[in-house]
Amino acid sequence: MGQWRQEEAGPQRFARIATAVRVRVSTVDPETGPNDGKLFFRSCEETTANLSRGGVFVRSWEPLAAGRRVVVAIQLPGQGELQLVGQVAWTRRELTSTALGRVESPGYGIEFAGGSNAELITLDGYLKGLAPKSRPLSAAGARAATPQP
Repeated sequence: MGQWRQEEAGPQRFARIATAVRVRVSTVDPETGPNDGKLFFRSCEETTANLSRGGVFVRSWEPLAAGRRVVVAIQLPGQGELQLVGQVAWTRRELTSTALGRVESPGYGIEFAGGSNAELITLDGYLKGLAPKSRPLSAAGARAATPQP
């Protein structure tokens, strides 16, 4: 189905805010089981590293391949669950070190493709509420960098 595409640094349309919230990511298109040939869908519960109006970075040791269409259920604290449709834009399959001495988590970036107006308004409100507490990440930080111990 999709191919692995390593992360590409590029301009972000929306400021990414560092935040760790629970997400459930489910694939839209089925896969064929290698042993039995039966169709199945993937679903996993993970944690975000950053979030924006345009997408999310999901920490995962088993990232989905770039190009996979997904439904993202985001559990916002005190606001319930949002369901957005998106596509895996890029993946990072292993821990990587940066020149700045940071370790970047494995996972994948999802670009949001849609959601209801009410859900997008709720997401915007949540992000605005975080803005005073957390500054937007730089281009390097948009890749979920964490300080090295």
